[in-house]
Formats: sequence, structure tokens, C-alpha cells
Amino acid sequence: MKPKLKNIDHIHIFVTDRQEALKWYRTVLGLKPVKNLLFWAKTGPLTIGNEEGSIHIALFKGKPKKNRSVVAFNTSGKEFINWHKKINDVADGNIEVVDHSVSFSIYFQDPYENPYEITSYDYEILENHYK
Repeated sequence: MKPKLKNIDHIHIFVTDRQEALKWYRTVLGLKPVKNLLFWAKTGPLTIGNEEGSIHIALFKGKPKKNRSVVAFNTSGKEFINWHKKINDVADGNIEVVDHSVSFSIYFQDPYENPYEITSYDYEILENHYK
């Protein structure tokens, strides 16, 4: 019998200042500390997540490393448009929308140069919006 994976539990992200990073993640992505995992923050990561509990990011204090792995979040076409506006409001400069022929994406970084993507497969909605 082959073992099966259930889902991604969490992603390790390195930041130099976890409280400063928490402000950014709360303001930009709406992520908050996971209450039942706050005890770990004393010796390990500060785990943050969304209200639904489907996203967990473990903020570790440390020097960010050159990272080629991009953390990608999925959303609906309508929400993609809202995210694009929100990220543009907080980013330095204009965040370009990338048309991948089957999906649309935006790419951005946190203040510690950790790379992120928000993507949507609601192609028709977004193609019409961004024409």
C-alpha cells in the first residue's frame, strides 16, 4: 500500500524580525498567529495562518536565504482582482499580471525577499477583466 499525503501542513519562512514580519503578513495577507501553536514561538516558529486554517506559515527568526521556491496561493477570479489591487497598494511599484494561458498570476515578495504568488484558474473572468 502506497502512503498518501494529506496536505501541506506549513511552510518555513525566515525573517530577521518576527514581530515586524507579523505586521506585514497580517496587513498584506490577512494572516494571524495560530492561537493553539503560540507556545512554540518561545523556542521555535511563530506560526501564522488564515481563518479557515488551510494556510500555515512558520515564521522563523533568522537571516533570509536566497530562495528559488515560490509560495503560491490559489484564489477565485473575482478575489484575484481584489488581491491584485491590494498588493499594488502596499508594493513598491506596479505588480504586473502574468497571463499563463490557463491561469493568471501576480508575483511579489515580503520585506525579507521571500517570494510569493497569487494565482487563479478562472481564466475567462480574468482574461475579460485584463483586456
